[in-house]
Formats: sequence, C-alpha cells, structure tokens
Amino acid sequence: MTQSQEEEVILKVKRFNPEKGYWWAEYKLKVDRFTQFTEALRRIKSEQDPTLSYRASCHMAVCGSCGMKINGEPRLACKTLVLDVVKKYNNNVITIEPMDYFKPIKDLIVDWDEFYERMFKIKPRLYQAKEVLEGKAEHRLKPEDQRELWKFAQCIWCGLCVSACPAVVIDQQFLGPAAHAKGYRFLADPRDTITEERMKILIDSSWRCTYCYQCFNVCPRDIEPVTAIKKTRSFTKTYKDKSEIAERGEKHVEAIHESILKTGKLAEAPVYLKTYGVLQSLVDLVYMSKTGKLKYALVQERPVQNINEIKKIIGE
Repeated sequence: MTQSQEEEVILKVKRFNPEKGYWWAEYKLKVDRFTQFTEALRRIKSEQDPTLSYRASCHMAVCGSCGMKINGEPRLACKTLVLDVVKKYNNNVITIEPMDYFKPIKDLIVDWDEFYERMFKIKPRLYQAKEVLEGKAEHRLKPEDQRELWKFAQCIWCGLCVSACPAVVIDQQFLGPAAHAKGYRFLADPRDTITEERMKILIDSSWRCTYCYQCFNVCPRDIEPVTAIKKTRSFTKTYKDKSEIAERGEKHVEAIHESILKTGKLAEAPVYLKTYGVLQSLVDLVYMSKTGKLKYALVQERPVQNINEIKKIIGE
C-alpha cells in the first residue's frame, strides 16, 4: 500500500451511558497506513457522531490518556495504527471497548479514581535527606543506579497493565502492576530516605502477584512491571515485619530452590508441604482424596540425570 492508498474499515465501538447502559455502534471510514486510532475516533466524532466520547491528549504515547481495548487487547489508541490491526487479524472489522476493571463513565471514558488511589499509596516521589533539602549536601546517582531505575521511571500511568491484570480484580490488597513499577523505582533509589516505609507498603502486595505476565505483554513503554514486582520481593529478606503471605512466599521460593537442587525438577508435593506446612497439607490431602487427585500428591520424583549440571546452572 502506498501513502495515498486508502482502505475502508468498520469500527464497532462499545458505547455506554448511565441511563442506557451498554450498546454497540458501527462506523465506516477510510484510513491510510498512517491513521492512528485516535485520528480515526476524532474523524468519527467530527464527521459522523458528535456524541461519541473518548479521551486523548498528546497523541504520542506520553500522556497515557487514550487507553482502550482494541480487538480485546488493552492498547494506547495513539500508538496503534488501524491498518496494523487489520493486518494482524486479517479482518477490516475492529472492536473498540473501554478498558476492563475501570468503571465506565461514558463510552470509552473510564473512572480513574481508584487507579490513582493505588498509585498514590506508594508515595510516588523522592523523599530526600534533610541536609539535601536544606542545601547543605547533595545526592548523586551513580550510572549503575540510574540504569536500574530508568526503565521503571518511564511509567506514564496509562493503566493498560491494570486493565489486563486478573490479580487486581480478585485481591483488593494487591496494588497492581503500575503501582509496583513506580514503587520499585523509589524503593531501589539509594537517595530515598523512607525505605522501611516503602517496604511496608510494597512487600506484602508484591507476593500477591500471580505472575501471569499480562502487564508485560500490554505495556506500551516496555517497562515490565512484573520485573519490578520480582525485584521488590528480593527486599523481603531484609524486612522484619513480614506479613503471613510474604512469609509463605519466601518459603515457597526456598522450597522450589531445594526441590530443583535435589531432583532437577519441581516436585510439587514436597514444595507444597514446605510452603503450607503439615496441618494445611493434611487438610488439602483429605480434599484431594475425595476428588480422586491424591495419586498426584504421592508421585515419587526421580532425580534427573547429570544433576550436577543443574546445580551449576543455579550456582550451587
């Protein structure tokens, strides 16, 4: 396709208002290979339907305000080209919906209040030493520290990762991937002075992540919030006031390491026993017996051949 060539597409927009609820509206328009979804929506609003509502501001993937679901995927509308989606799905009919998890206000516009509450819980700013604030000293950041922090400082609060995350739906105590990306940026900053307070805010929540990697898949800035969560978990060893879920998480990691070290495999029964303890394991064994799954808990794992090679890989 050349720059001047156009192709007709059908955008099916899931609309909403409090009086009517949800309904679908279809719009036909011609687009070229440079047409972003923000431009397509602007044309629909200005040329076909002035009642259509959506958010967009910078049009260059910086403000994060144009998040929406395009063919079921959380995306920034300004960073997504219409014909790229047509090519990906081999279909010129494209669905556009408001992001999941967020409460809809009107059409593609959603309520950000709860998202911002979670983001501000992690205190998203640097708390410097008193001497620095008084101008008596200065904080310098080493290049290696800057490299560690830079990726996570790029979060634009677009909410796509939260929209894709199943854990925030089922666990209100999980702060969400965006909050953890921003939280780790300050937790790992050597200039910050409230490390203990940050650990109290972040560590319990970090062990509530299910590691589904959806945040990794949808982030438009390649921030990898799940990596920030993994790194936050590493602070658990130095934190004294651990919650039950953090202690259990540490036991689980130790059990997996021990299993792989001994057998070269993930032996589920011993890992479960060490993670949850004898009493809880007995309760669950009764349930497994009733459901006919007890045989899986009694499988005897044989060590892999050349177990020493496995030990070399994990540094033992």
